[in-house]
Amino acid sequence: MSDAFDSRHELGRMIADGHLSEEALQAITGLEPEKIRAFLDETKPVQTGMSAEPQVLSGDESMRLSGLAVQLAEGLPIGDDERLKATLESLTVECRLTLQHISGLTGLDVGDVERALRDPRTVPLEKKYELASKASYLINAVNRARGR
Repeated sequence: MSDAFDSRHELGRMIADGHLSEEALQAITGLEPEKIRAFLDETKPVQTGMSAEPQVLSGDESMRLSGLAVQLAEGLPIGDDERLKATLESLTVECRLTLQHISGLTGLDVGDVERALRDPRTVPLEKKYELASKASYLINAVNRARGR
């Protein structure tokens, strides 16, 4: 049996360890400083479900903070090959970019993009780095276009 992931504790730990700041959380999430501080205050119970007490965060805000906490705490140790493949899958599945689109936008050979999507271990390190860097840029461009 595994322990439940505690987003509030993990974000608080990251701040205490100097890996993150409240200001960075505010910039990343767009949440007001008071909401971030109230969420991080472990002396108060988290309000869930039906309650007479006002909710610190909306359901969407809570999900976004929790998702961020999981990604920062658990996602970074994922291997670079798996991360590159997931990035390319996100571009092809979620964004509906074809391999030719990604090739054209990144200036990389479509064969390298296809091999990286199938099995990143088959791509030479320098090509893999270039593809990862440019695919990351595409993900950032897509996220900025989607807005909040």
